[in-house]
Formats: sequence, C-alpha cells, structure tokens
Amino acid sequence: MSERPNFKDLQQALEKADAEMLAAESHGSLCGICCAGGKPDLQNWLNQVFDELDLNDMLVKEASQLLVGLFNNTQQQLNDSDADFQMLLPEDEMTLAERTRALAQWCHGFSYGLVTGGLKEDTVLPADTKELIQDIVEIARAGHDPAAEDEVDEEAYMQLYEYVRMGVLLINEELQPIEAASGTIH
Repeated sequence: MSERPNFKDLQQALEKADAEMLAAESHGSLCGICCAGGKPDLQNWLNQVFDELDLNDMLVKEASQLLVGLFNNTQQQLNDSDADFQMLLPEDEMTLAERTRALAQWCHGFSYGLVTGGLKEDTVLPADTKELIQDIVEIARAGHDPAAEDEVDEEAYMQLYEYVRMGVLLINEELQPIEAASGTIH
C-alpha cells in the first residue's frame, strides 16, 4: 500500500499551507469522490483542498506530497476486498470533543465529495445507500460537550465511527460494484 500520512502530520501541513480543507474533511471528500465517480482526478482533488494550488510554495508542495500518499492509499483501501478501510481521524489520545469534531468534518467532506464526484440529487439509489448517505449528512452536524465526557460517550463515538466506516464501504460497493468487487483500480 502507498504511504499514508498520519492525521497529525497532515493536519499540521495543511494548516501551515492555509489549505481550504484540513485533514479529516479532505480525506472525507476524497472518499466521497471515489464512491460517487470511481477513480478521482488527483489534480482536481488537490484544487479542492487548496484555495490556490501553488506548487512553487514550499508549504503547499509539502502538504501536497502528503496528500498524494493519502490519495493512493485511500483508493487501495476502498477497493480492497479485506474491508481494511480506515478514515483519517485523530488518534485516541485526542479529546473526544476533538475526535467528534473531526468525524463531523470527515462526514461533511464525504457529502461534498459525493456531489463533486458526480452523484446527483435525482440519482436513483438503493434504499440502504440513500439512508446511509442521509445519516452521514446528519453526522456532519455532530458535536460533543466536553463537560459531559464519559465511557458511554466514548462507546457511542466508536459505534458511530464504525457505522460510518462500514457505511462508506457499502456505499462504495453499491455505487462502484465492479471496482469494489474486483479489487482493481482503473
């Protein structure tokens, strides 16, 4: 598999480069594009992540190199028959509020990616796919009260994470059945 950057390194690189999207949202948008339209165009995705993609700017170039690794790795994960797909989100040592915010940003990016990847509002979808997409749109609005953090909230976050992760795999399989089933990248 391609070199996948970790969340913290990519987040910092995108912040330094004044990117339009940060780590979670940019990965979500890439996954949405992949699910909606198959193989995405790297240049178009980078243009979405950055307000102005100037590869002469060293900070933009550094962040772009990390994004290329994420781009390649994500396509491999989404088309892997082992269901080894992982969303790019903060590690468990981050607060639950930060992880919840990142999950919401990821879901927002995913919804955006579905649209920019070519999924139209009037597209006829299987009922389960339509419901999953609606749920992901709702999760994009999620928040968390840090004062109320406890084990129940942690468990709820983990269940929500797994629901979205498996939902993305199902959406990808239903919208891109040939690539997802064969495990090949065209």
